[in-house]
Amino acid sequence: MGFWHTGYFEFHEPTGLDESFVPSPPVYRCQHCGDEFLSPDEVRTHRFEKHPYNRPVLFLRGVEAGSAPIRIRRHIVPDDICASRFERVLINGVSITPGSLGKKLAETTNNTMIVELLNDGVSSQFTFQFEIASEEDLEGVDRCFIDVARRRRLDMRAIEDFIAAARRFPTAIGYCDGVCEYFYGVLAKEQANDSHIPYEAYLEKYTRAADVLKDFNRPLARSICALIEFHFNHFVECTKLAGNTRVGIAAGRFNRWIEGDTSGARNLLTQTFDDSFEKLFTDSETERLITWSVAEPQLSLLQLQDAESIVRQDIPELDRAKIRILLAESHTQYGHLEEAKRNARELRNNQTLGRWAERLLNQLSEKE
Repeated sequence: MGFWHTGYFEFHEPTGLDESFVPSPPVYRCQHCGDEFLSPDEVRTHRFEKHPYNRPVLFLRGVEAGSAPIRIRRHIVPDDICASRFERVLINGVSITPGSLGKKLAETTNNTMIVELLNDGVSSQFTFQFEIASEEDLEGVDRCFIDVARRRRLDMRAIEDFIAAARRFPTAIGYCDGVCEYFYGVLAKEQANDSHIPYEAYLEKYTRAADVLKDFNRPLARSICALIEFHFNHFVECTKLAGNTRVGIAAGRFNRWIEGDTSGARNLLTQTFDDSFEKLFTDSETERLITWSVAEPQLSLLQLQDAESIVRQDIPELDRAKIRILLAESHTQYGHLEEAKRNARELRNNQTLGRWAERLLNQLSEKE
């Protein structure tokens, strides 16, 4: 796994934990019909016009709150809270003035707040679990990660030591848990000897890690989430998280290939990137895929042979799909039309990649 699979860490001090990166603007989605909007006001207006009812409603950062408890792991501001169709409000059974709801919640860092909105005998209840870590504790967990990374090997003992060290930073235990879920997923995916987690469980571990870490605006959290999105073939989401990093460029190339923009995929290779931080926690299969994906100008003939061999092995279908795309596009560049078509045909019935396959097959037929 990353530096743990190589000796690179011995000679290079990793950077990136203190980097400044501005993610892409968020998209606000209606939970009732799936329409997307650019601001919380737009989605709220849409909600009341297109899906009206009388029960009090509450929005957090433009997302309508439901009956399930909501974990809040990063600070909110009063304007993040918007509630409508209520006359009275209770927090943990205590009445407060309606106008102070947002301020009261924004002042909370570690507590469970049960909000009840009432009007004319109709009420709605929302549970907010605040688990906001201090900056000091977040930095402490980052240091624990670096300390474990220095061993250049990921195993169960390394994860246990990481957890033990991170307990000194109690408000950031959620952050630690998210990182550990990813590490456990990597061990399961790589079928490590000392891991008792079944191989197929890595998907659940990855999903849980992304669900936790998405709430932490930290380079480590963003990079792990980007790698997870890349594994799940969510290339647009990956590029939003990763920006101009190696995995971001790789995801951008796949996204452009899928859209039929081969020149755009090729132009991405002109961008420079620093991959030392990302390699700290990339699993071996993903590391190989990313390396191939950003190769100049496409897979070499030797790499093509390796990829053709690996695509027939017992690997995750999500990774197999990426290799098929990479092989088809690379064979096309070399003029190996039959090999390109053979790989494209394998994805013809794929729900998300079928259109790409049909488009490429049509283009290849026109070249014959």
